Amino acid sequence: MAISPTADAPITTAPRESDLPARPAAPGPGARRTRFTGLGTSLPWTLPATILIVAVILVPIGIMIYSSFSRIQATGVSQGFAGFDNYVKLFREPALGQVMANTVVWVVAVVAGSIGISLALAQFLNKRFPGRFLVRWALVVPWAAALVMSATVWRYMLQGSNGILNRFLMDLGLLASPIGWYQDPKFSFLSVVIVGIIVTIPFTTYVILAGLQTLPEDVYEAAKVDGARAWRTYWSITFPLLRPSLVIATILVVVSVFNSFPVIWVITGSNTGNAADTTITWAYKIAFRQQLNPGEAAALSVLNVVFLCILVFLYFRALGRSDLGRRGAVASALARAIEPVREFLTVPRHPPRPSSGRAAAVWSRIRNYVMPLGGLLIALFFLAPYIVMFLSSFKTGTELFASPATYLPAQWEWSNWVDIWDKIDLASYIKNSLIIAIVSTLIVIAISVPAAYYTARHRFAGRGAFMGVVLVTQVIAPVAVVVGLFQEFVWVGGVHQYWSIILTNAAFNLAFSIWILSGQFESIPIDIEEAAKLDGLGAFGTMTRIALPLVRPGIVTAVVFSFIQVWNEFPVALTLFNNPNKGLQTLPVGIQQFVGLAQTEYQYLFVASLIAIIPVVILFASIEKHLIGGLTAGAVK
Repeated sequence: MAISPTADAPITTAPRESDLPARPAAPGPGARRTRFTGLGTSLPWTLPATILIVAVILVPIGIMIYSSFSRIQATGVSQGFAGFDNYVKLFREPALGQVMANTVVWVVAVVAGSIGISLALAQFLNKRFPGRFLVRWALVVPWAAALVMSATVWRYMLQGSNGILNRFLMDLGLLASPIGWYQDPKFSFLSVVIVGIIVTIPFTTYVILAGLQTLPEDVYEAAKVDGARAWRTYWSITFPLLRPSLVIATILVVVSVFNSFPVIWVITGSNTGNAADTTITWAYKIAFRQQLNPGEAAALSVLNVVFLCILVFLYFRALGRSDLGRRGAVASALARAIEPVREFLTVPRHPPRPSSGRAAAVWSRIRNYVMPLGGLLIALFFLAPYIVMFLSSFKTGTELFASPATYLPAQWEWSNWVDIWDKIDLASYIKNSLIIAIVSTLIVIAISVPAAYYTARHRFAGRGAFMGVVLVTQVIAPVAVVVGLFQEFVWVGGVHQYWSIILTNAAFNLAFSIWILSGQFESIPIDIEEAAKLDGLGAFGTMTRIALPLVRPGIVTAVVFSFIQVWNEFPVALTLFNNPNKGLQTLPVGIQQFVGLAQTEYQYLFVASLIAIIPVVILFASIEKHLIGGLTAGAVK
């Protein structure tokens, strides 16, 4: 995933605080009262978050800017000031035009395609029908699974003569001969665009589905009284009400797609040339694969960050808020955009509204058959790559490269699931990923909880700047500043060290946790905390003993999503924590050694990928009970 992925926002006006998912309860009369304090008082609460963000995100950006004006050897040694030479060299690169065009097409096509399909898909999933739960979970799997795993199985499916997609299309009579979808430069970029749309659809679907479930029911009742049919109701009521949130969601999806690295890198990264590169993957190649020129790569990375900053500005404009200190609109949109699981578990508030007349009578008779059938086809489509992954994990290496491809294993090789432990140091990869994910998540929670609580309950000098920096770091993905990160950790001896990859992952997941928890803390009626303070509790005691139990769903959500993001992270681990001789690789990076230039051992790669996906599925299942129900009532009891 991500974009989880991350990485990656539905109402009539700007988003409201009352739309936050998994809120403990509607805020009471005193919920919005805050206290005004000095900057010094706020430092114990916000300084750890500020230091981590500055050290791991802002400093690398500064290093990139400096490096873009420096002459730097491939070894990282600076040879002095270079002026604009790196930028001049970048703009004279023959591949620049194609890469820029690819980037524009990639972002526009993937965003437009995924949102267009998701609008229809979310409307479908907002209806009640037998099997809807299965369809929603089918969408969760590709969204929760690491993008590097999803891209790997798509790479296998898109192969030439032995690709299973070619076999399927030829069986249907749609192809006369196999096509090398990702090997042929004529089709490689088109292939990654289509895969990009497919893996982005689950996220955008849940963003829109969250919006549909917040639309006021009385408007639909009025339309029904007026005799409006379903199609007209959608375009006259539903779509206009969703438009403000769609603008915000679109910007967030643009950020996610622009920062996307694994899909393009895994599928076409081994290809010669730049036929499928975007500015993100090209910057990585310039720094670490092709030109080995850190200065030129830094120049391109600076331009990427500038583009992301422009998106942040547009995001603020879309929100219609100039006061960063008042986080309601920002957090509401962000919370809904990155916490779709809660909406996935919520029953729609609007029952189906069938049209009147003969068509409605026919539809009522066939609906219980058509809707489940449509849902089954949708579920099979999104689960198909993982079904292929599962079945292929039982094939022999010879059968995996048979031409034409086979659907089912001719002989089920159960030994693949045993041999994998001898083929690679899988136990070390799992151990490394667990250590990094657990420690990073603990740091995120330990730092974000006090920062979120204090910013929710106090107004202080610099609060707006602090929350603004948090939001900016939310839209800057690690891959966008990986050149600066690598240079920073080379200087301090942090490459191939646990602490460097842990701090990096913690810093880039901090913003999500702060925004989510800040909204949760704001929703708690302040009268509850004031009563506790009358009993002698201090600020820290009030937070830990009163506020934290009330925001348990938000904390669980922050823990789960932070863990998943770190567990699935690929480009930073590929750069900062990649020393196979010492067993220092994470699971997503380690299993990629099965991808060879001559032949890929897909059977073992798929076994390892399925092992990597299992914890994510378990975590998603574990948060269900924490995201339903109000907790303020429980606190009063």
